[in-house]
Amino acid sequence: MAELFSSITPKAAKLVASAAQVSSGVPIPPLSLLPILSPDDWEQFTHEWLWFYKDNGTYHDVNKYSGAGDLGLDLVAFTSAKGFDEAWDSFQCKQYGHALQPTDIYPEVGKIVYHSFQKTPPFNQSACAPRRHVFVCPHGVGITVGRWLKDPQRFKDEVRKVWETHCVPKIAKGLVAPLEGDLLAYFDGFDFSIFDDEAAVDLIATHEQTPFHRARFGGGLPPVSPASPPPDEPAEHESVYLKKLLDAYGDHLGAPLSNHSELDEALGGHYKRQRVFFYHAESLRNFARDRTLPETFASLQEDIYNGIIDICEDEHADALARLRAAVSAAGQVAAGGNALFAVSRVADRQGVCHQLANDDRLTWVKKS
Repeated sequence: MAELFSSITPKAAKLVASAAQVSSGVPIPPLSLLPILSPDDWEQFTHEWLWFYKDNGTYHDVNKYSGAGDLGLDLVAFTSAKGFDEAWDSFQCKQYGHALQPTDIYPEVGKIVYHSFQKTPPFNQSACAPRRHVFVCPHGVGITVGRWLKDPQRFKDEVRKVWETHCVPKIAKGLVAPLEGDLLAYFDGFDFSIFDDEAAVDLIATHEQTPFHRARFGGGLPPVSPASPPPDEPAEHESVYLKKLLDAYGDHLGAPLSNHSELDEALGGHYKRQRVFFYHAESLRNFARDRTLPETFASLQEDIYNGIIDICEDEHADALARLRAAVSAAGQVAAGGNALFAVSRVADRQGVCHQLANDDRLTWVKKS
């Protein structure tokens, strides 16, 4: 029997672990993390996922239902500012340890049907039933539920069979609501194709395109695309910082300047570099808007401002010397606590100086 066994050594014993691996361990794929989110975090993750559709204009707004009673609504997405008066979708967050089975969804279907029939607020408004009612579960739906969602008539027939045993008791305690009369007519006419689900892999693929993904799952930020070169003619949004640049050159030369064409070759080259720096910073701002939490770029700007403001307030030979010192220091600011620092370049951080000047937070010529 002994010959069936051989001594083994962990594969990792022959590797040199990186600092990041020692700090954070082996990366765990987001798909594997979804099942261990708490119910509250699962609902928050779903809200973050919906942010993508709000951001691209699919939805006007996303709301969490917080009214009295369980109406089968967790998150509600409105297609317009009119809310429930126009098409809306609802999302049921189910943080269960298994794929959704018929007994998991019978009560939720019953609530949507019954409350829209009764016109229970907010089902009493113009669009009394959701356009889509989506089950969102980390394990998705089981085979049976999956088949029903693709066959609305069969789904309706199955719910009809268990209406009084599996639906009504979960709608409200002590409720008596047999499928007869007006309720039966409403049930028969109800469109069961509104019920749907989202696969976990699709949730992750979309969530990855939101600014929340890296903050929740880690993995670092992707590289920033190269910045576009400045246009030959300055754009309107460059006017403030460029005017301050010309003022700094004028202070250095001892004569006011009205246009960059008046600069000699050396200062003309400096002027062009500052515009390149500004567009680098603008590119980083755009990247941050799509990939990081809303205040991340503003926080980087604040770090750079705090790192150079004392330099700006010091005495210098002239305004150009102040500008040069500040821009040089900005490239060396230690902003390692900011998520963008690892993907930013020296030119990006130097360009932030001109963004701050554009926002009137920095001025190179001291007021007398």
